[in-house]
Amino acid sequence: MIKVLRFAMTCTLAAFVATMAVSAFNPTPDFTKGDPEKGKVVFQRIGNCVNCHGWAGDGKAGRNPLSHAIGANIRESKLDAQGLYDVIRCGIPGSQMPYHDQVSYKDGRCFGLTMKDFALGAEPVRGKTMREAQMVDLIAYIEKYMIGHGAPNYEECVLYFGASAEKPCADVKGK
Repeated sequence: MIKVLRFAMTCTLAAFVATMAVSAFNPTPDFTKGDPEKGKVVFQRIGNCVNCHGWAGDGKAGRNPLSHAIGANIRESKLDAQGLYDVIRCGIPGSQMPYHDQVSYKDGRCFGLTMKDFALGAEPVRGKTMREAQMVDLIAYIEKYMIGHGAPNYEECVLYFGASAEKPCADVKGK
């Protein structure tokens, strides 16, 4: 009887651990729960996306004197929410697009690769770590304010910068 109870407890514990492992890595989060306004904060401050993609997401980071790279033009992206999630979470190996999931390339969740699969010096770039909810919020922001919006305009710039918009938005005023 005791052996049966131990076996049942072991099976229950194993099932619980397996469930927790699966729930800890969610390859497809609920993108409908994203908050674009929280995503703006992620874009600006947490992920520092603005440094490479520019305030408008058009890849013209040169508008920001602190920028160190030119990023992809998100406004022209054809990626759906899952594609954006994969790129944010895993980055793009061989490019300056960093990964933002703290366990990327540790367990094969990103393209089936681990850090051991990369040559020394060719490892993917690590960015600031984001929680899944932050990535989902960021995707909501990108989808609402960037993808498919064409060239940035003054109204979008004012929406981005708020009360301090006059100087940073001078180059798009009248467009």
